[in-house]
Amino acid sequence: MKRPSPPDRILVLIPAYNAAAHVGDVIAGVKESGLPILVVDDGSRDKSADVAAQAGVKVLRHQANRGKGAALQTGFAFAARHGYDAVLTIDADGQHDPGELPALIAAWQAQPQSLVLGVRSFDPKLMPRRSRIGNHISTFFISRFSHRRHSDTQTGFRIYPRRLFTLPLSTRRFDTETELLLWAAKLEVPLVEVQIQTIYHHEAASPAAGRAPASHFRNWEDTLRVIRLVVSSPWWRSPDPNKMEAH
Repeated sequence: MKRPSPPDRILVLIPAYNAAAHVGDVIAGVKESGLPILVVDDGSRDKSADVAAQAGVKVLRHQANRGKGAALQTGFAFAARHGYDAVLTIDADGQHDPGELPALIAAWQAQPQSLVLGVRSFDPKLMPRRSRIGNHISTFFISRFSHRRHSDTQTGFRIYPRRLFTLPLSTRRFDTETELLLWAAKLEVPLVEVQIQTIYHHEAASPAAGRAPASHFRNWEDTLRVIRLVVSSPWWRSPDPNKMEAH
């Protein structure tokens, strides 16, 4: 894996919840980039935090499960305090290939003020039906209300520029990733999409391959939460740009 140039201050953020079986491998892959890594353990009941700490990376831990959005905000606050220019998020369940970090980083280097999204294929052979349906619904509404086209609104493989670290977010769960997309559109943060692999673990995998991670995304409940958020977005007030720059 090609390492990014030293001036780039990018923090890799791995939100983790009950991901002990996979987070170690994810960390090992990300380490090849040479970038600093932060794991935010969101109140896991397993040994996720211990596995991450043993891998030699910084770990912050929520005492109770607060949601993926809360884990992201904890990571953003850490990044802001330590002067990072961007946060690269990658899921802890192994559904993103760390070997694709250079493609996202290159896209961000070309446009350092942009929000970069790793976009998956919706080929039925690669993505389960329930995931395709939920993503198609949320993508339609988000694209319509943000007035710009999105290809994959549920991807967790992203690079957030510093401008998005201190937004007045109202969400704490999976809908936070949607809220960030909407704020990015409202603030005219450039959107860059990069094609990535579509990786899904299946319960049919051999025992030797390890237990497939359970999805914490509740397809219909979380999709409806996203739709409610999107429909309300035209009434949001933009934050004070001077205050944002001060952070």
